[in-house]
Amino acid sequence: MQLRHIICSIVLSLICFSSINAYADQAPVIENNNDLTVVITQLTKQNNDLRDNIASQKAQVSLINDEQNTISSQISHVQNTLATLDEQGEWLSFSTALGETLRQQLLRLPEKPKSQPLDASIAETKVQQLSYNTQLDDINDYPDLANLSLSNPELIQYRRLLREQGELLKTLISGCDTVILELTKLKIANKQLINVIDEVNDAAHRYFFWVADVNPINTSSPVQLAKDVVFVVFSVDTLSQLYHAGLELIQTPLTLLLLVFSLALVVVYFKSKARYHQYLELTASRVGKVTQDSFSLTLRVVLYSLLMALPIPILWGIIGYSLQADWDYPVAVALGYGLNAAAPILWAFMISAQFASPNGLFITHFGWPEFRVRSAMKYYQLSVWVVIPLVMIVMGFDQYNNRQFAATIGRLGFILLCLALVFMTNAIHRAGVPLYIDKKGSGDNLFSRILWIMLLSAPWVAIIAACLGYLSTAQALLARLEASVVIWLLLLVIYFMIRRWMWIQKRRIEFERAKQRRLERLAQRNKVEDTNQTVQSNNPADSIDEPVIDLDTISAQSLHLVRSIIVMVALISMILLWSELHSAFAFMDNIKLWGSKSVINGVEIEQYITLSSVFIAILVITITVQLVKNLPALLELGILQHLDLKPGTGYAISTITKYVILMIGCMSAFSFIGIDWAKIQWLIAALGVGLGFGLQEIFANFISGLIMLFEKPVRIGDTVTIRDLTGTISKINTRATTIVDWDRKEIVMPNKAFVTEQLVNWSLSDAITRIVLTIPATIDADSNLIIAILKQVAKECEYVLEDPEPQAFLVDIQEGIQLYELRIFAAEMSYRMPIRSEIQQLIIEQYRKHQLILPFPPLQTNLESLGRKSSRRVYTAGSV
Repeated sequence: MQLRHIICSIVLSLICFSSINAYADQAPVIENNNDLTVVITQLTKQNNDLRDNIASQKAQVSLINDEQNTISSQISHVQNTLATLDEQGEWLSFSTALGETLRQQLLRLPEKPKSQPLDASIAETKVQQLSYNTQLDDINDYPDLANLSLSNPELIQYRRLLREQGELLKTLISGCDTVILELTKLKIANKQLINVIDEVNDAAHRYFFWVADVNPINTSSPVQLAKDVVFVVFSVDTLSQLYHAGLELIQTPLTLLLLVFSLALVVVYFKSKARYHQYLELTASRVGKVTQDSFSLTLRVVLYSLLMALPIPILWGIIGYSLQADWDYPVAVALGYGLNAAAPILWAFMISAQFASPNGLFITHFGWPEFRVRSAMKYYQLSVWVVIPLVMIVMGFDQYNNRQFAATIGRLGFILLCLALVFMTNAIHRAGVPLYIDKKGSGDNLFSRILWIMLLSAPWVAIIAACLGYLSTAQALLARLEASVVIWLLLLVIYFMIRRWMWIQKRRIEFERAKQRRLERLAQRNKVEDTNQTVQSNNPADSIDEPVIDLDTISAQSLHLVRSIIVMVALISMILLWSELHSAFAFMDNIKLWGSKSVINGVEIEQYITLSSVFIAILVITITVQLVKNLPALLELGILQHLDLKPGTGYAISTITKYVILMIGCMSAFSFIGIDWAKIQWLIAALGVGLGFGLQEIFANFISGLIMLFEKPVRIGDTVTIRDLTGTISKINTRATTIVDWDRKEIVMPNKAFVTEQLVNWSLSDAITRIVLTIPATIDADSNLIIAILKQVAKECEYVLEDPEPQAFLVDIQEGIQLYELRIFAAEMSYRMPIRSEIQQLIIEQYRKHQLILPFPPLQTNLESLGRKSSRRVYTAGSV
């Protein structure tokens, strides 16, 4: 009613507004009596149109006032219903009949009004007001006729019409203000009605959700069920209502046009099935070939599958909406509700069937085993021919005649629907469909098993609840659980699509690199081989092999980023989905666990911690843990790696972000259970002092860890020497840092040592290090030759840097031996040992080449000489 009134008022205003604009653009030109007569005629017509606008404006205000009165009465009715709920809510658990009465009152509540038509009306009225103001200003542009010789009656009439038009425009401008004011009042009243309806819905969830809405099953239930089935199925009234509703459906032009359109789509669907499967075969032949495969093939298969699954649900929905509009036939309305509720489910089933086809998305593009997909789709016919009709029965009888048959036929349909879900869920579970994929890419994990236990047991729990009379509760919880599963599976499909895109990109990169290496090998071969060998190398048997890249070679960081985003999206989706039932769990606010006293404005107030507060705290902790695990990775991979940051800065930002999130989450969770900052700040201060003395080393290491994150004396990947230990930094934690030495041993070093002790960081700002080798030579060796050999050896070693330039010096002569130093520079710490090995090998080769001798240490030489002399003396003594 409200929308119709507003549309009528808008149409009337537009008609009058257009008539005024038709004259507003005409500028009067008066030079003689004939011109004046024309202008007077125009002014007279304009004034008449303005009077019509005033009448339309008054009618619009009257319609708005009527709508305001209607909204006020609806607000009073809804408020009375809310008061009745509050008064009778505590007695619902004792009387099922009382619950049925209150539920029927809720079904008679008005629908929520929409604010968009009111906003459009206000905007249109403001435009009209602006036009009237413009016309009022344009009246001054009319000539005053003071210089023309005109008769007094015509002049008086002319001026009277101008004054009259000005007054009419002022009246219309004032009327526009009135219309805007009344529309604003109506908008406020609509908002009040919406708020009251929301309060009633919250109260209904709070009082009705955990209360039995139908009688439990007893010995008389089968008899009543049989009577209701006979009444509904074999009743003449039922057949008559469906017949007349079908006639109206066909006789309505718009509905008939929509039906013809949807039937045409169904015909196109059946004619396109063969072409669709041919396209799937064509794409399947290209998938897996690195030169032909592309992600666009997957996107097209998804799009075409969605379109192929759409025509039948569209026909289903159009029939449902058409029947739902026949309010004179309750059976048709109930059937329409059932069809509308089943249409999205039918579309989901048909989409899954298209994806699971032999050349479809799951098997060909995702690479899922065909036997598992077939096992998961084992009960597809059951889902289409059993689940869809059962959904129609449950939803239809839930709306029919104030739930007259909900306790019998509706409950039977719901129980059968739960049994069908048991078969389908078991089939999907046996097929090995993963509900959660861990970091290793495996679906066999604890969280996935917990989810499967919930899904397998949920239909049985719903059956038990429905038998006990909690039919609406079981339906609401099971519907949201199944919707959560659908969202979860949708995100799983998105994850595998992103994974396939990464796989394709990885294969292309590897293939391009393989072609580049092949071209390089061919170029080298052309330089050394003759023409025949070159022709032989171009033989088809030696063609380029397409590299097969396993999925495990895809970047682990990228997959971790995708998993993190999907987990966050899934968590937000679950919260939004289940938040609609938050008022149904309001009973937990009445379960008091312990008390907590707090002082607010000098007044001591005792607050009770309820079961709801504990669950909210657990939810906050869960969200905090997920954020701590995933958000730093999202920052690092999604943002920080694209910024021009110094080495280690990104890690510091991610770590500090993790600490801040953990602190905020813990403080928020503690506040829900009565442990807020005002109560624990002094305790934390006292504990800080006590622990500072008792655990000062741990606190010193923690503070040192924070200093290391900000100052960055060491970073992950740096090679350091501290005390007598040299190794590479692998982890920087809050208390200790892990160093991997050259023996691949992980050594945990307290953070305090990196701040308070002497530390050598071989790669902090400059990774270049100097190596000094001491080389001996005999006393009679040519020093210039030795220095030249050392410089030549340094040039031949590929690991030695040319800048800074290698240097060789004769640094000392000790006990008849010349000592030389070769000073060279290595680019990285890991090159030091290879440089030493290669340089010393080259020096030995050069010494042999130039017939130079590496002298022995003097002590060793003297001992050998002494040994030879001693042996001669013994021999001489023996002879004597």
